[in-house]
Amino acid sequence: MKYVRISIAAVSVILIGAVSIFSKGDESEKELLVNASVEKMEQIDIVEVPYITAVSESLSTVKAEIESGSNLNDFLLDHGLSRDEASSVVYEISPYVDLHYIRAGEQFKLNYIDTTFQGLSMINSPGTVVEVVRDITAENGFRAYEKERTLNTFVQQITGRIDDSLYSAALEAGMNTNILYELIRLLSYDVDFQRDIQEGDTFNVAYEAVYDEEGALVSEGRILSAQLMTDGRDISFFYYEDLEGEGDYYNKEGQTIRKTLLKTPINGAVITSGYGRRISPITGFSKMHQGIDFGAPPGTPIYASGDGVIETATYNAVYGNFIEIRHVNGYRTLYGHMTRYARGMRKGIRVKQGAVIGYVGSTGMSTGPHLHYEVSYWGTKINPSNVKSPPGRTLAGKDKLLFENIKNSYIASFR
Repeated sequence: MKYVRISIAAVSVILIGAVSIFSKGDESEKELLVNASVEKMEQIDIVEVPYITAVSESLSTVKAEIESGSNLNDFLLDHGLSRDEASSVVYEISPYVDLHYIRAGEQFKLNYIDTTFQGLSMINSPGTVVEVVRDITAENGFRAYEKERTLNTFVQQITGRIDDSLYSAALEAGMNTNILYELIRLLSYDVDFQRDIQEGDTFNVAYEAVYDEEGALVSEGRILSAQLMTDGRDISFFYYEDLEGEGDYYNKEGQTIRKTLLKTPINGAVITSGYGRRISPITGFSKMHQGIDFGAPPGTPIYASGDGVIETATYNAVYGNFIEIRHVNGYRTLYGHMTRYARGMRKGIRVKQGAVIGYVGSTGMSTGPHLHYEVSYWGTKINPSNVKSPPGRTLAGKDKLLFENIKNSYIASFR
């Protein structure tokens, strides 16, 4: 029961006139003098009385999505709105939603009383929802507004054992592909996925997961910690935001895991030809293979191994479509046989480590889709597998102490 608080005041009045009955025998002769003034008002009590609200008719909600070939107006007509109502709803919602981006599969909740449409809601972004309600005071009978969604962030943990590859084992354990790709990218600083991963290796990953008020998964956030046990090695890293507000990933010793170059600039690939002398599959002659070939399906993303500037983005008869990047400390990397470049990739563009620069293809002198990857150091081509990058930043002082507390809490969850 809902209550409203009401104050009761005592009023003292002084009667200026009087009520006189001039004739006791004739009660019709009465004079009522009603001039009165308030002398004071005194609050004497507070009581609670029920506040009665009208019970609304039963409201039902229907969940539906736009079908292929339809649009918002047609969708509304299909769900019982008149043409005028559908037009009004579309008009009201348009300031909040770009109608051109409403596609098949877009989900709505529609509210009805009996069969009369009362309003709808749709998710506009991970953090907001747009609602339209019937409003008799509005010019066209409806009113739209945007509000924040109630979202809750939880830490989700996934563990698994590798039988074939980390990729397949993580998917089997229920890991989302976005988290998996980020995990592979972060492990690529220290792990050669073709040589290091063994059957029986285990992994443990904790990451943020965002859910709405109905318990539906909205999005995954950042990875918070990860451990890969491979051939007796413990490769672990932890997310830490320092006292300056800068977040990064650090190993157990508090050193950033970021290196000058990634060991593997592609996900889920198989080394089809290593660095060294070999019989060329094109010419049939023995020659030095000055890079590593990663076999992968056409269109597989290729990542920049490190921060740098694109020196070359062109085509030649040997490498096909290729990109060469100049990095710090004398390093250069080359990526050959691409089917195409990523959008915006051209000479002079600065790229960040892990940025997609192109996609696997079979252009140039190639017998099948793969990435040809080369590394050179001060002009001399070297084995990409043997690149040793110096450690980056190491936490110290109060940052190190705070990091240790966070690290230890995650290590406890590994067990």
